Amino acid sequence: MEKDGLFLLQGLSDEEKARCWQMADCSECTYDKGQVLYDTHLARPALALVLDGCVRVLHGHVEMNRLHPGDVFGAAALFGNAEPYDSTVEACTACRVLLIPQQAVSSWMAALPMVAQNYVRFLSDRIRFLNRRLATLTAGQNDGKLWQYLQACREEDGRVTLLTGMTGLAKRLDMSRSSLYRSLDALEESGRIRRDGKCIFLLKQEDM
Repeated sequence: MEKDGLFLLQGLSDEEKARCWQMADCSECTYDKGQVLYDTHLARPALALVLDGCVRVLHGHVEMNRLHPGDVFGAAALFGNAEPYDSTVEACTACRVLLIPQQAVSSWMAALPMVAQNYVRFLSDRIRFLNRRLATLTAGQNDGKLWQYLQACREEDGRVTLLTGMTGLAKRLDMSRSSLYRSLDALEESGRIRRDGKCIFLLKQEDM
């Protein structure tokens, strides 16, 4: 993988890219399969660019993403306040990583405003990705939580009347309104419920 493809350098001329690398005191590291690259104890103020191999990002025991040559990690913690790194990065295969220190990135931003814009754009894209990922991971949990609540509250005819409306129901279930509506749509599409204003009719009574 060519390091000039680093997202921070997008939009720069060849001369500007060469200037950036001349300013940076980078180091290459190699890791074996299964080795931890980043976690609470190993985090450092550096941007890590995957040159070869594959690594995965874990939050607890949940795999959030897999990174391949050209991908980076450590960007969110690059200018942090020294709090523990929230995620663990582990090698899926033997891999090679380029570490770009915080001081180098700061120098690039000061010399070339485009680098700072690329950094902000990258973080914005990561936030959107993680929001979509978390929504996917929690969707099934929210559907089950809502179904169990509706079963507990249903009347003999299968009706559940939402006296507090959707906002109240979302607060009761500790869900956002958007998550609640997604779960309602999912239950309705599966044929479990039918909605009629503030009333929800349970069409199937079995456990989810």
